[in-house]
Amino acid sequence: MTEPLRYDATIEDGTLFLEGEHERLEIGQMSAILELVGGETYTLEYEPRQSTVSWLSTDEDDTITFDVRDALVDWAYTEAFVANVRESPLERTDDDGHPIRTAVFVDMVTAIWDSKGDVTV
Repeated sequence: MTEPLRYDATIEDGTLFLEGEHERLEIGQMSAILELVGGETYTLEYEPRQSTVSWLSTDEDDTITFDVRDALVDWAYTEAFVANVRESPLERTDDDGHPIRTAVFVDMVTAIWDSKGDVTV
C-alpha cells in the first residue's frame, strides 16, 4: 500500500511554498499570510470542559496561542489540501488586493485551526 503524498512547507525570501515529491507550489508572501491570519500568533479558545482533557495544555483562560510561521512550517499538508489551493490563481487578487491562492490557503488553514484540528471542515 502506498502512503498518501504529503507536502512540507518552506519559507524562502519571505514567500511560503508547499513542496511535494514532484512539485513546489507558491502560496504567497508571508506578510500577506500574516495579515490575513491576523498577526504573528493565532489563539484557539476552548470550552472549560475541553481544556480539562489530559493531552491538552491550555493557558489559564482556556486558550492556546501559537506562532503562525512555526505552525505553517511544522504542518504536513495532504494532497487533497494542496489540490484545493493549487486550483486558486496566484496571479488574480481578491477585493483586498491579496492573491486569491494566498487567501484560500489562509481560509482553509484557519478553518482547520478553528475546528481544533478536525480536518473534515
